[in-house]
Amino acid sequence: MAARVAMALGAASVMPTASVIAASLVTEAQRPAAMSVVFGGLTTSLVVALPISSAVAEAAGWRAAWFVAGGAAFVAAFGVVIGVSGGVRGTRASFTAMLAVLADRATSLTIATTLLLICGGFITYAMIAFWLIEVGEAPRTALTTALLAAGIASVIGNAFSSHLVRLLGRDGTILGGLAFTAVCFQILWAAPHFYWLSYPAFIFFGVGWALCLAPLQARLMETAGARAQLALALNASAFFGGQGLGAAGGGAVYEAYGPVALPIASVAVLALATLLFFISKQINPPSKAKTT
Repeated sequence: MAARVAMALGAASVMPTASVIAASLVTEAQRPAAMSVVFGGLTTSLVVALPISSAVAEAAGWRAAWFVAGGAAFVAAFGVVIGVSGGVRGTRASFTAMLAVLADRATSLTIATTLLLICGGFITYAMIAFWLIEVGEAPRTALTTALLAAGIASVIGNAFSSHLVRLLGRDGTILGGLAFTAVCFQILWAAPHFYWLSYPAFIFFGVGWALCLAPLQARLMETAGARAQLALALNASAFFGGQGLGAAGGGAVYEAYGPVALPIASVAVLALATLLFFISKQINPPSKAKTT
């Protein structure tokens, strides 16, 4: 148990640090693209890790899968050593500095939007095995394929977010991504046995989810101003916090109402995320905000 907690703490520290480093290596105009690359790397790692860990565990046991995961971490650490300049130190973060970032309502609400976006998705995503088998009546063999396809869809959504921002604007892309994700979960709830509809809905919910991430980061950098790097780190922490809250919430919903209620619970949390985003837009009106 202690080893798993230590692993979680170590893994959770990577994304906030990576976000700050990425933001510090490029110009202000390039920061949204840099954030998109960081989150694209995170999504790709999830896509690649699933089939690898499944194959290793099946061939050599679960201990071997953990060993491979540790080896990947060492490779990543070596890549950081040789690829990132030693002069990149970021900003020392004190508790007082974090509170100062969160004191800005537009910034804190944007971070909360990220938290609820990920939480809403993970309520169903973390429990999707139960939904697929008990509600969707899919064979167990469909699970790995469905998760892999959903991961690939997330990569695609992240890659195309910058193009959609040029078309719809930053805030329009965020709202479009939230709405698309909610619709996918509504389909899962309303039509679980229509496989031609429900399975694509699960796979493509990742597109809407990923579309929101880079624009939310761009908005955050604007609202946080000089504290943008620390705000990005807090936002990355919210990403992992949303995963944990979503997984715990999904377990609670499953125990109380069964797997059939998971998608509608996701929709409810996504609706709250959308409400918070609208409130943050009112605090930081379009006249003072960039939309592209």
